[in-house]
Amino acid sequence: MQNKNRFKRLVKNNCACYLGAKHGIPNYCCLQDGPCVFFSQNDALPRCTYFENGVLPTDEKLEREYTSERNVGTEFKTAKPRVNCTRCGETFSANSNRQKYCEKCRDKNANEKSKLRMRQMRKSRLDVTL
Repeated sequence: MQNKNRFKRLVKNNCACYLGAKHGIPNYCCLQDGPCVFFSQNDALPRCTYFENGVLPTDEKLEREYTSERNVGTEFKTAKPRVNCTRCGETFSANSNRQKYCEKCRDKNANEKSKLRMRQMRKSRLDVTL
């Protein structure tokens, strides 16, 4: 990774968990209770959630490069399913797997169901025998 030195510099200058040499451990990190993951000898850039959420946003350009190289932030985003409306047949993006109606038909269907409920309730009130 070509930006590893820039990440190390950002950790040294801005990370609250980085303490330098502490307890005889070089590049001590209080979260890891040992050496900081960014100062390891391997070439792969490790993940540190504190760094990603708290330190990295201070440098926007470096953050964009980090997220594009690591695909961070796109892991849990899923596309909404495309569903055909049961009533009109129009294709729409469903918010859940149980959604059957588009926005227009959802409102119409809710009105019809409430009308039907009221009719049944009024009918049951009138059926009282004396």
